[in-house]
Amino acid sequence: MHEYDYMYKPATVVDFGLTPEQEAQARRLHEEIIVFDGLMECTWYDNFINIAKSGGTTAGCLSLGITDMHGWQRGDTFLTERWWSWDALVNDLTSLGDIVRKHPDDLMICLNGDDIHQAKETGKIGLMPGVQNSHFLDRDLSRLNKSYNMGLRIVQLTYNKANLVGSGCMEKEEAQFGLSRFGEEVVGRMNELGMLIDTGHCSTATLMAAAEVSDKPISCTHAGLRSMVNQPRSHTDEALNKLADNGGVFGLISAPGALTGKQRCSVHDYLDNIDYAVNHMGVEHVGLGTDFVLPSSMEQILAGPDWGEVEREAVGVYVSVWPWSDGHEGMENNSGYPNLTRGLVARGYSDEDITRIMGGNWLRLIEEVI
Repeated sequence: MHEYDYMYKPATVVDFGLTPEQEAQARRLHEEIIVFDGLMECTWYDNFINIAKSGGTTAGCLSLGITDMHGWQRGDTFLTERWWSWDALVNDLTSLGDIVRKHPDDLMICLNGDDIHQAKETGKIGLMPGVQNSHFLDRDLSRLNKSYNMGLRIVQLTYNKANLVGSGCMEKEEAQFGLSRFGEEVVGRMNELGMLIDTGHCSTATLMAAAEVSDKPISCTHAGLRSMVNQPRSHTDEALNKLADNGGVFGLISAPGALTGKQRCSVHDYLDNIDYAVNHMGVEHVGLGTDFVLPSSMEQILAGPDWGEVEREAVGVYVSVWPWSDGHEGMENNSGYPNLTRGLVARGYSDEDITRIMGGNWLRLIEEVI
């Protein structure tokens, strides 16, 4: 089993030069608002509950179906065919129910906006099930219905490479495309069911096609900004505009490489990226999408079929800082959310706009779509 420091210790408290009155304002506001993360963790570890509660987390998307979320904790390696398979997704959705039943006072599954409000009112951590690849469908649209009935609410259309639906952000440029006909059918069925379409790892072409085809607003739960750092795990200003025009929400990833192009950064850099997105898209379309993956080893992640040598080089391999979140001062784990609220106060954001960025925008989108 892999055990890293920030699976247990709190995130660094960053000094923003706030006055005592501003600190009190930020503390009060953080206690009152709904904090929702578009992708708050990619697997499961038992101390996640304590870490999330110490950050004032209300709810967020928990990524399932990669392989086996319990296997990451054991340090297992996985067969290529296991990644994003139907069996892996069903297994994780079942296991998630077991986890919540073991922690009835601390956890609940969130399937809609009302559940998120309930999580806030009861002080529980809300887990909204999501998956980061539509590969599990194969060619069977009925699996969307089946997984919806099992609790799945957020589906990312592609991961790094192309699949039957669309093209991933790390597919070779000449092979990138928007949506296949099957992909358009997937978008339509998700609209009918009330599932949130996610384009976090998608190519910009697939994001824009999904926004065009979808009858409902879509999301990009976790990605960077191409204008800030030019790398594949980011989206262009044109894509940001398309997403905003669609009514969607863009979740800013907290990985240092996406924020600064380096292996280390701080919450100040995260706030710089938030500023850019707000100024470009409008504050009502910007949210958090940290993409934490604390229990896994780099070897486990890079063993995945979408992380070949080309993909590793495209975003940089984190050899000296792992987990990568250890390199983000103030957002090493989910306990760091108060730093963002404090930082937004320091930058002069209004309480209303801070409420939107920290979770209100996600809540609005979820209430509209799901």
